[in-house]
Amino acid sequence: MRKQFPEEIINFKDISRYYDIYFVDLWGVIHNGVKLFDNAIHVLEKLKSNKKKIVLISNAPRTNETVKKFLLKLNFDLDLIDLLITSGDVTRKYILNNKDKKFFHLGPDKDSDLFFEIKNITKNIDDAEEVVCTGLIDKIGQDISNYENFFMNLINNNKSFLCANPDEVVSRGDKIEFCAGALAKYYKKLGGKVKYFGKPYETIYEFAINQISRILDIEIEKNRILAIGDNLKTDICGAQNNYIDSLLILNGIYKDFFRNNNLNFDKLLKSNEIESLQINKFQQELKW
Repeated sequence: MRKQFPEEIINFKDISRYYDIYFVDLWGVIHNGVKLFDNAIHVLEKLKSNKKKIVLISNAPRTNETVKKFLLKLNFDLDLIDLLITSGDVTRKYILNNKDKKFFHLGPDKDSDLFFEIKNITKNIDDAEEVVCTGLIDKIGQDISNYENFFMNLINNNKSFLCANPDEVVSRGDKIEFCAGALAKYYKKLGGKVKYFGKPYETIYEFAINQISRILDIEIEKNRILAIGDNLKTDICGAQNNYIDSLLILNGIYKDFFRNNNLNFDKLLKSNEIESLQINKFQQELKW
C-alpha cells in the first residue's frame, strides 16, 4: 500500500491557529550557519505577535548560552523566543549527574565551553570510562573512515561513546559537513556502545516540555505543539516518536532533493534508511 503523500503547506499562517507552542530547529530552518533566513524570521515575528510560544531546540553540542552568542552575531533577536535548548545542555546535565565517572572529549576546541567548570573531564583517554563526542577533529581527519583504528581501540577497551549531537550532517552555507552523529553511527557499526543526547531521543523533548511548562506555569498538551525541522532522522522522527505534529522544511540538508518543483519522498526516505517514517506536512521554506 502506497503511503499518503505529505501535505504541502504554502502559507504557514494557514496552520498557525492550530498550535500554541512551536519547537523550532535552528540550523537549516532559521539559518544556514552563515546567515539568517529572512522568511523564517518573519514567521517567528508573526507567531510572537500572536502570543504563541517559541522554543528553539538544537542538536548543537554546546550550551544554550554559547548558541545565543552565535545567534546574536547573525543579528538574531533573542526576544523572539521563549526558550532555547540544546543537546549540549542535556549532555552537560548527564555529565554533572555522573561525577563518579571520568569523561574524555572528542571534538573541536570550540566546543570546550560545554565542560566549563566540570571537574571529571580527563585529557588522558585511558583514564576515561566514556567518550563525549561533539564532532570531528582535524588531528584524526574529516573523513569518517579515518576514525576506524581510533574507534577500534576504544571499543576493545570497552569505552562507551556519548554523542552530543545526533545530526549526521549539517549544511553550512552551500557545503555539507559531517557531525558527531555520523561518528556515532560508525562507532556503533564497528560494534561499540553509543548513547545519544538530543533529537530524536525522548530526553530532550521531556527536558523542553518540562522547562516551558515551568516557565508558563501550565500543563502542556502535546497536540498543541508543532515541531519544525529540516532533518527526517532527528526533527521529524523525534516528533513522531514523542507524539508531536511536525513540519518538514526542505531548504536545509535536503535542498538538493528538490528539483523543478518536485520532491521524490520515497527516494528521500530510502536515502535516510527510514522508509517507515510518515511525513505529514512539508514546506519548501519556513514562510508565513
